[in-house]
Amino acid sequence: MSWVPLVTEDRASPDVKRVYQFLNENWGFVPNYYQALGCDLALLQDQVNLFTHAMFEERVLPRVVKEQIALVVSGIKLSNYCLAAHLEILGRMGIDKSMSRKLALDYTKAPVEPKVMALFQFADKLSRKPADMEKSDVDRLREHGWSDAAILETSLVVSLYACANRFSAGIGLVADF
Repeated sequence: MSWVPLVTEDRASPDVKRVYQFLNENWGFVPNYYQALGCDLALLQDQVNLFTHAMFEERVLPRVVKEQIALVVSGIKLSNYCLAAHLEILGRMGIDKSMSRKLALDYTKAPVEPKVMALFQFADKLSRKPADMEKSDVDRLREHGWSDAAILETSLVVSLYACANRFSAGIGLVADF
């Protein structure tokens, strides 16, 4: 159980229930992450919008790659909640559990194409040593064929999950599925 009260659907205001309905329709469930924000409709809606636009809309990176990046980052940060969430989401997307576990525990051993591995390595450095990022890190992604838009999207996903990892740890969220 979370260290702060969650706003479950049965306790939610009509406006919050509408956001939860959207989550159920689009995500298949209402994560505890959002139930923790259910006490503040504006923050809840902002977070839902940000994560939905960043993770679900296919702009440059395929959704499955973004979810894999989220899992890699959550593994690096040892986020119990986000690890469980993204293992579940990738499973629902049809990704084999053994592949997801490799991404979570040691992405370097995951059987992915070199182009995608370059994204994971970038995500790793940005997660562990953000102050050490250099232009050469971006140039390396370009050498692997990634566009500036893909690099921006990758940086956003890594940053979002740094936030989500800390938020979930800070309030004691537990997996809710």
